[in-house]
This record gives sequence, structure tokens and C-alpha cells, in this order.
Amino acid sequence: MAPTGIQKAAVLLKALDPGTGGQLLQAAPPASLPEIAAEILCLGRAGRHEEQTPEGPAAEFLGLLHGKQGGEGLETFVQQLIHTAVGKEQSERVLHEALRIVDDRDPFVPIRSTDIESLSKALKGEHPQVAAVVLSELPPERSTGLIPLLDESVRGEAVRRMICDQASSREARARIAATVRKRLEAMHRAPARPPAEEAEPQDRFRQVALLLRGLRKELRDGLIQVIAKHNADTATAVQNLMIIWEDLPDIYDRSLQEVLREMEARDLALALWNADAKIIAKIRSNISERAGALLDEEASLMRDPKEEDIEAAREMLLRHLHRLNAEGQVRFVETKADAAAHAG
Repeated sequence: MAPTGIQKAAVLLKALDPGTGGQLLQAAPPASLPEIAAEILCLGRAGRHEEQTPEGPAAEFLGLLHGKQGGEGLETFVQQLIHTAVGKEQSERVLHEALRIVDDRDPFVPIRSTDIESLSKALKGEHPQVAAVVLSELPPERSTGLIPLLDESVRGEAVRRMICDQASSREARARIAATVRKRLEAMHRAPARPPAEEAEPQDRFRQVALLLRGLRKELRDGLIQVIAKHNADTATAVQNLMIIWEDLPDIYDRSLQEVLREMEARDLALALWNADAKIIAKIRSNISERAGALLDEEASLMRDPKEEDIEAAREMLLRHLHRLNAEGQVRFVETKADAAAHAG
């Protein structure tokens, strides 16, 4: 089937940098933006139907020149693209609608981009039919890698059901996709931990850090001093673990704004490379339009930055937060337990 106009536009935009692509996208009808964004996401997340992707030799050549994005990097690219095209206020709505379109079109997209080890854990204890449908939705090489990781009691029956293609209606597959995705999301939010007596020191330190950060500064500092008397390195580790990269969405805007003003645009662009969408949205909502434009410009100039450079930029931002937290100037979105700790 010949590619549609939206598919052709998606191929072209995916081959460009976000700044240039965003400027071109400004001429598109506003109602078409979610569809175009969704098509770009689908191009980068092709699974078992890769032959349907309408990329020709010209697009492949441009992709080699500019460096093709994939997975989380592609989501970052689309966010920057839409932000350039319609501005901060509209970009979140367009991206949300695009993700909904992708999800409606193919609910297995995020499952295909998950590593097979995590998939095997998500399928543990599930009915063989669930495993059969997931296997049928993966590319052959990934299905081959997943099968040995399944429980022995599930493998044979899952393969047999693949042959029979039982419960293959669209509705049934959508329900199965929703089940597996919920388990994957739960695993991501609360990764499996070893028993308390076998927990890694880092896990124990983080648990103590979360407890201490909910206390009044005077009480917290006193407890840190007690820890430091026994082991200064442990005290420093606990202080640093009070705020980690994944905590950024839980920090009050005003606390975060002070730190972001101290960050150079290039360092911030590095820190946000392949970052979680919630973290990107949190940071973009706490910088000015001018700072956002500088951020987009720096991001458009980057091509596959080194992992160590990304981590260094994130550590730089965290160091600023650690300093402010030590001074008692960082506030977090409070749970009821946090509020009780502050009142106590």
C-alpha cells in the first residue's frame, strides 16, 4: 500500500533535527499534528510489521546523516519537535493525543520495546494464552529469546496456542496487552527487592534517606550527625540519596526553578537526553520560553551523546539540589506521612 501524506510527512520530519522539523511543522493544519506525531512514533517503534514502514532509500540516507532516533530517544525527539512547532502550552496536549493514537492503533508498542528479561518477569504466573499472544506480537528473534525464560509449565502450551491462534480477537489482545503493561509499569515503579536481611546497602541507605527527608530540618540534621559519628561516608551517601534523578517530578516548582537557573542550556539538554517524559515535562514547565528555546537549540545539535556525559550532567543538577536540600530549601510534594513527620 502506498504511504499516505501523513506517513510521508512523518518520514521527512524524522530525518530532520527537531528545530528544522518543528519549523516545517508550523505550516501543517493543527488538527493533523497528533496524527503526524503518532506516525513518527510508530516509525521508530516498528515491531513485527516492519515491512509496512514507508521509508525509502532517500529517508534511509537522511537518517544516516542525521542519526535515527529510537525508543525513548524518539519520544524525546517528538517532544522537542512539537514544542518547536506549537510552543510549550500546546505541546503537552498534542503529545498526549499522539500517544493515545499510538496506543489505540497498537497497544503492544511499549511491550515490544521492553527487554525480554523484564517481559519474562511480567509474564510469570500468567496464563499460557497471555504468553502466547505476547510471543506472537514480538519480532521472531525476540520471541526466540523470550521462550527459554518462560516457566517450563508455560512454554509448550504457549507455543501450542500460538499455532491454534486462540482468543485472537482485537478486544482479547487489547485486554492482554493492558494486563502485561500494568505489570511492567508496576515493576518499573517498585522494582523487586531482596529480603530485608539480604538487601543491598544502597537499598537500605535509600530507605533511610526517604525517611529522613520527610523530617524537620533540625531533627533530620541531628540524625545525620549521629550517622556521621559512626561512618561519615554512610552519612554522605544517605544525604545524597534523599534526592535522586527519579525524584524530580516530586519536587515543588519553586525549589526546582532555583536550581534550573544555575544550569547551562547544554548541560540541561544533556541531562534530559532520553529522560523520562514526566521529568522532561517537569523541567520544561519550570523554565522560561527563552530558556526553552536555548534548550531546543542545544538538543538539536547533539548526536548520540556519551552515556557518561549524560550522567555527569544529571549529577551536576543533583549536586545543586543536594546543596539546597542540606540548607533546608527543597520542598517535596507531601504525602500524609510526610505531613505528619513535619508536624511531629
